[in-house]
Amino acid sequence: MTGELGEWKAKRYLDFHDTMVDTSSPFPCYFAVDAHRNGRLRYLFAPSPPTAEGGETLAEGLREYLAQADSIGDITSLVAFFEPPSRERSADWYESAFWDLLASLREADTEPWPSSIPKDPTDPQWTFCYDGTPLFMVARAPFYDERKSRYTPHGLEITIQPRSVFEGLGAETVEGQRARRAIRARLRAYDDVEPHPDIGDYTDPTSYEWKQYFLPESNEETTERFPLSDVFTRQLRERIGGD
Repeated sequence: MTGELGEWKAKRYLDFHDTMVDTSSPFPCYFAVDAHRNGRLRYLFAPSPPTAEGGETLAEGLREYLAQADSIGDITSLVAFFEPPSRERSADWYESAFWDLLASLREADTEPWPSSIPKDPTDPQWTFCYDGTPLFMVARAPFYDERKSRYTPHGLEITIQPRSVFEGLGAETVEGQRARRAIRARLRAYDDVEPHPDIGDYTDPTSYEWKQYFLPESNEETTERFPLSDVFTRQLRERIGGD
């Protein structure tokens, strides 16, 4: 695969591959490890996230991925690698870039919001949706130090999963409880900091999906306000105005 890629793309993929196959320090999410080894992950290389091209590439690539996701396997994800910035960037820069990308996805989305998912991000059953599909996301970036599971050395990386991959793995199921215990144990062994307090279970009334997408480095930090509140409010008003 790497022979077909330019330098930064090959470097990004190889770093990811090495992380997934490292048996001396196993990556916490064994579902991702297994999916990579079994060829059920898909990869997208996009221009730098602050550019319009970065958002457009993500929107188009994610739409194409979701069209085929059901045929790939029960556990699958799209891993989006963004071209590294020309110089070192701060945590705030990466966080802003991440949420700007999600805002661009909302703007590019032509499908209606799924009726089964509330539009209010403070609802415990809310999750980000695109192209009519509920999703879960995990962002990784170079600024992380102690939270090694969220660290990647060369630029922003976003793993996007259809929420359907979690069917049968809810917190109320035996399999789901077993998976959470295993992942939490691996997370504590992998990171130099305890799991962030914002990490929780979907539909748990004390947990918010969006807070888990882009975690702070410190457990003392949290994002108080949903970063895309203005985008969602404006779109809701436009929809009501058009009815």
